[in-house]
Amino acid sequence: MDESLKPTELIIGLSSEHGYKEITYAHSHLRAQLLYASKGTIQVFTEHQVWIIPPRCALWIPPRIEHSVIALSQVKLNTALIEENAAQRMGEHCFLIRVSPLLHELLIRFNELDQLKQTGLSISQKLLAALHLIIFDEIQRSHSLAIQIPWPKDPRLVRICEMLFAFPNQLKDLNTWADEIGTSSRTLMRMFQRETGMSYRAWIQQMHIALALAKIAEGQSINQISDALGYTNASAFSAMFKRHLGKTPQQFR
Repeated sequence: MDESLKPTELIIGLSSEHGYKEITYAHSHLRAQLLYASKGTIQVFTEHQVWIIPPRCALWIPPRIEHSVIALSQVKLNTALIEENAAQRMGEHCFLIRVSPLLHELLIRFNELDQLKQTGLSISQKLLAALHLIIFDEIQRSHSLAIQIPWPKDPRLVRICEMLFAFPNQLKDLNTWADEIGTSSRTLMRMFQRETGMSYRAWIQQMHIALALAKIAEGQSINQISDALGYTNASAFSAMFKRHLGKTPQQFR
């Protein structure tokens, strides 16, 4: 961190509440943002990716990255805007992190104090400075999750991806999709790889993991989740989940 930067300038709180399906349209910040829903689940679109952020996970968004947000439930945001120079050490790309119980409580408390400060009430500057430093340290220590869903630009692929999101348990093979959009399965396979950097199957698995995290946070059983995502049995779903995240859904819970 820049030694000339006052601790109380390091982080700005940003809290708000949103109803189901409420949209926050595309915007960006001069600071980096730790976008955290302390209650509920959100979906975030950046230029090249879509993110599903379940409870106890947060999205790191570097400065000036345009993003929009959709509330997938009743949502309470307790986010943090990080000073640009300090945020540089976190890199130039968005990524998902696990929010520790400590960071969860710190973000809620910090936003509460930040709101009280704006009303003119006297808040200890030493307390605020300590919170800034501890929150930033916790963010840097957080474990990142290797979950990202590249979003295509080709309108035909966008339509396919939107349908897969809407009906994750009704998966069609590439031959069926190719017939629907009037091309060959081989051409569609190349398009998917070129636009997303992933195979069709790998993209679907990333989507399933992101959706599963939200369902795990909601308390759904593994059988319910595997059924909702179109798996023939819970074992097949659990094996896929563990292959990507290194833990079974039960362990992750």
